[in-house]
Amino acid sequence: MNCWKTIRITHDYGSLRLMMYSGCTMLFSFLFYYLVVSTLVKTPELTNIGFFFFIGSIIFLVIIHQALHIIPIWLCGNKAKVKLKWNSFIPTLTVKITKPLSRNLYLTALLMPFLVITVVGAIASVLFPMYIAYISIMSSIHFGLVFYDLVYVSYLLKAPKKCFVETHAEGFHILIKQAM
Repeated sequence: MNCWKTIRITHDYGSLRLMMYSGCTMLFSFLFYYLVVSTLVKTPELTNIGFFFFIGSIIFLVIIHQALHIIPIWLCGNKAKVKLKWNSFIPTLTVKITKPLSRNLYLTALLMPFLVITVVGAIASVLFPMYIAYISIMSSIHFGLVFYDLVYVSYLLKAPKKCFVETHAEGFHILIKQAM
């Protein structure tokens, strides 16, 4: 297989710019989500859940987001090694994929957290309107995490349909079969 393109968004955009875009995504999604949901769902008096429970929920959200990337890979029978690391106070799952994945499988793996957690957040907003502020904050943090995934998705949508994706520490390579 030949490498069609190497994608390294941190190298291409810079980590500070990506964090600023992600932060703006979090802010604007919170404003939009909270305004829309609070107008559609009648909210009773807001309930306090406690600081440490809220911080624990954010950490749990980050772990679940990263774990949802792995589920489609495992369901298709591919092997992926998972390692939990702590960067400061934020846990991260490091995933090592042993062989290249098809473009469609990698797109599914990238979009899985976006679809699942967004639907769960929407349902939770309707079922638990007394926690609408916390659900809005958690959903906006989720949208900030999804920003990186959507940047990768934008590159993959431009790639050839029959390509494969091989992950590396700095990003991923888009591979195409060698012409005979």
